[in-house]
Amino acid sequence: MRMARLFVVPIFAVLSLSAQEPSLSGTWTQTKADDIAAAIHVTVADMNFIKRPIARGRLTKLNAAYKKVVIAISDKEVLVKFDERDAIHMPPGGQSAPWTREDGDKFQVAAQVSKDQLIQTFKNDEGERTNIFKLSPDGKSLTMSATIKSPQLPKPLTYSISFGR
Repeated sequence: MRMARLFVVPIFAVLSLSAQEPSLSGTWTQTKADDIAAAIHVTVADMNFIKRPIARGRLTKLNAAYKKVVIAISDKEVLVKFDERDAIHMPPGGQSAPWTREDGDKFQVAAQVSKDQLIQTFKNDEGERTNIFKLSPDGKSLTMSATIKSPQLPKPLTYSISFGR
């Protein structure tokens, strides 16, 4: 009987660990990215010749094909960190909080988390950005779909970056 317990207990432990849901939390490395420069070109194509290069330059500067993203989700905080940039700390449950980007621009940021998805929003007077992080069913890949909207843009800028563990 004792010998049977020695084998059964580890098996139950392994089964309970394998039954856990995959998590958004962790360090993710880029596996594929859309051509962001081409997406920016399409977005600004209908702008006049004076505003177009200004918008293209600003969008290019602010929309990098991130190589790494770190996500940490707890009951008290949602943290997202891209590459070597400062971490973005957000309260859970969709509540917004003030955040200042490295260049001094101020935003209200919010995060909504579900089992396999994180929606991160940034809003200020100039526009809005939404990052939707979607976890694959097997938990091995993560896709971030970004949408940038502004009254200054003729249409939204959209692109995706895929990450793996």
